[in-house]
Amino acid sequence: MTRFPNQASQNTMREAETSAIHQFPEIEKLIETEDFDRINKSFTVAYEELEKLGKSKGGMGKSRDAKKAMKAIERVMDLLRELLKMKYQIQQGPGPG
Repeated sequence: MTRFPNQASQNTMREAETSAIHQFPEIEKLIETEDFDRINKSFTVAYEELEKLGKSKGGMGKSRDAKKAMKAIERVMDLLRELLKMKYQIQQGPGPG
């Protein structure tokens, strides 16, 4: 027997899709405008400070935490690059074939 979703569950699904689409407005704006100057400056300053902490002799805990934070910044930058790549692929449309 095939079950069809009732109206309430269809509305819930639509609401979930709508909220998921607008979940990260700042990231959407970054990708749409490709204005990365502010975030690049912030990440550069933060990364340089973390590098100093990572090299300092202030204790292994600080150094380890600084390196983890640096890795997190690198991952965010990788994610933004990947999102841009996807944007360009979508704009190009389907490939031949």
